[in-house]
Amino acid sequence: MTKTFIGIDSVGEPCVKITKGDIDPFSEPDANRSSFLVNSKFTNDVKIAGIDSTPFSPNSTTYWPAGTSNTNYHKKKMPGSVAGFSYIMIRNAYFGDALPYDLPVYDLKYQRVSDDRYVENFRVFTQGAEDPGGREPGYRTMIGWMNNGWWLNDTQTFYGSPPLGKGIRYYTNTFGALDGGSYEIKLVVWRLPATNVPLLDSDPMPSVPGLRAVEITDEFCRVAKPGYDTRTATPTQLAFDSSGRPLSVIKAGDIALPSGLTEIEVGYPVDSTTICDMLQYENGVISYPVSGYFTDTRCEYWFSGTKLYINNLSGPCRVRYLVLSNDQLPPTSGNNKVFHQFHDGVQDVVQFLRPGAADPPNFADIVLDSRWPAIQILAEGYQPIAAQSQRTPPAVNTGQSFTVGFNGAGFFPFVKYMTVMSDADAGVGVKAPSARLVESYDNSTRYNAGNSSFCILGSNQATFWTYEGNPYQERYTNNAWAFDYSTSRIVGIRYYILGIPTS
Repeated sequence: MTKTFIGIDSVGEPCVKITKGDIDPFSEPDANRSSFLVNSKFTNDVKIAGIDSTPFSPNSTTYWPAGTSNTNYHKKKMPGSVAGFSYIMIRNAYFGDALPYDLPVYDLKYQRVSDDRYVENFRVFTQGAEDPGGREPGYRTMIGWMNNGWWLNDTQTFYGSPPLGKGIRYYTNTFGALDGGSYEIKLVVWRLPATNVPLLDSDPMPSVPGLRAVEITDEFCRVAKPGYDTRTATPTQLAFDSSGRPLSVIKAGDIALPSGLTEIEVGYPVDSTTICDMLQYENGVISYPVSGYFTDTRCEYWFSGTKLYINNLSGPCRVRYLVLSNDQLPPTSGNNKVFHQFHDGVQDVVQFLRPGAADPPNFADIVLDSRWPAIQILAEGYQPIAAQSQRTPPAVNTGQSFTVGFNGAGFFPFVKYMTVMSDADAGVGVKAPSARLVESYDNSTRYNAGNSSFCILGSNQATFWTYEGNPYQERYTNNAWAFDYSTSRIVGIRYYILGIPTS
């Protein structure tokens, strides 16, 4: 059961609020954040700026928009340095006004073409070459290990001239394989900054009499943040509109995951392009982006009908997941009402729809749905990471850490963060978190490779770990063991502790 309010609340501010249970949205204090599934007065909002994918095709360079060239493209696909993968370059201009930040938070989702299953949680085991005594290093590496990054001003001409400049570059293959034709990588761009710049328009503004703060009509479905007018507000000054929908969760859970297949009822039609965030973890330690143990972790997932399927190809563990109200299906066309009310067989539902949506609508048409809580930011910030000297195993960096506290009462917490990088070739940029665990050639130690990072998430605190100074690879050469170090290093972490109100 939920309650929806549109109008002037008890403190005299125009807004839209949806509360859970019997809580009165008119009078409930805004400070009780977990009471609200939606509250347009919450100014530090979470949205998706775009989702993009590029089918693999070998031996051809393609530019978008059509008719552009290396000088003025927004997106470019070019063959890799060897057969079996492509380089994808996307400049910020590709996302238009939906992306207000130079360096945003992003994810890369790896979807197998043959069966539409997502596999970004896979960690693969490989071994290096042996020395004359039969000794060899071992690695457990995420399949998306350090898949390039989003750069502020990449001046490398190897990928074309003029160079990429401001934008993202990634490769279409998985780590250590030339399998670009086997996967379609989905780029999910969050409307959140990935560096130490502040969230735009996140400070509450005083209300001003006479402003038009709420427009729910046949022509518009938009609500401004406090102190702004819907007719003049920029995208980050709107709480929501038909092109800037709050990021909502249609299903969330934390479950024991046995080996084999697990089936989860989502409660709403989903398709193969639906977006899900998933943490596969062990021994009760919620770890992002992957378990910190030197173990096999391979969890694939997919959607069909109204269900999420998870196939655990490794040992029993747990998984924490969010099914997001986003996919790659386009908006529909029809005459559905902007303010739509119905009973779904279990409960009364209120939907705010994009004007001109069909019945039934796609996710792209649904601005708000009273069944789906909007993700809130419980804590956010930036932490610089001190430089470290290069370490030679077995003397390694066992980890630098910092801890962030947050109030998780009434919330299901999740985490999203980015590593801010300084790269010898590409300059300043950001990368989605990744991890590689190394077992030294002589079995003297196991350690996390440099550029690896983790977040250990609890109910009211999160601890972030980095391992700069460690090598990422060991190899036998010239009758001795050598250690290779990355040409980039983590200089900071931009983090967001997200919360989904619990029922």
